[in-house]
Amino acid sequence: MTQQDWATLFESGIYVDDNAPGDPAPGNPDISDPCENGTWEHPFDAIKEAIGTAVDGNTIIVKDGTYTGTGNRNINFHGKAITLRSRNGPANCIIDCQQLGTGFEFSSEEWTDSVVDGFTIINGYDEDQGKGGGGIHCAWSSPTIINCIITANKAWRGGAIFCNSANPTITNCTITDNESLYDEGGGICCWYGSPTITNCTISRNTSPYGAAGLSCY
Repeated sequence: MTQQDWATLFESGIYVDDNAPGDPAPGNPDISDPCENGTWEHPFDAIKEAIGTAVDGNTIIVKDGTYTGTGNRNINFHGKAITLRSRNGPANCIIDCQQLGTGFEFSSEEWTDSVVDGFTIINGYDEDQGKGGGGIHCAWSSPTIINCIITANKAWRGGAIFCNSANPTITNCTITDNESLYDEGGGICCWYGSPTITNCTISRNTSPYGAAGLSCY
């Protein structure tokens, strides 16, 4: 991004940083800066908090770090047309689900203007037979997923991403080393949907019933 782009974000963005100077417990999203309000000086320390305050058209910028805890998994946009963006790309901004849930859940009719940009999503886990998607679950929603690394996630089906009647746009992503536990689609599994996948690497994913990389019904 250009210097002018960042200047615009500094004026209008909502910020997340679990290691901010005013945070009394860096790395613990359950103990917050008493003055936190989503500004650059007093950012939220959990992604869900930032989404809760956002309105359509907002951009949320997540500063470098590894984000864990209940406020940073099973993340739902609740139908909002917002952009969630890491500040410095997926190598520097990690959402670690700790095998306690999925990374993102899009199930509120989100569309292409609901954007996730520039995260590593790891250790997502979902064993719900009726759900799927260890990293990202999409149901009747079509978000935009760009510049992400989705790795080491597990689910009943769609180890990295599961799409149920959904048409997400997936661009410039690396989807690797994910596992479908009991069905097809170790990387991506789609039912009744047509994802647009561009310039992605899908590799080393596993499935007990074939279609380890990509399965579409």
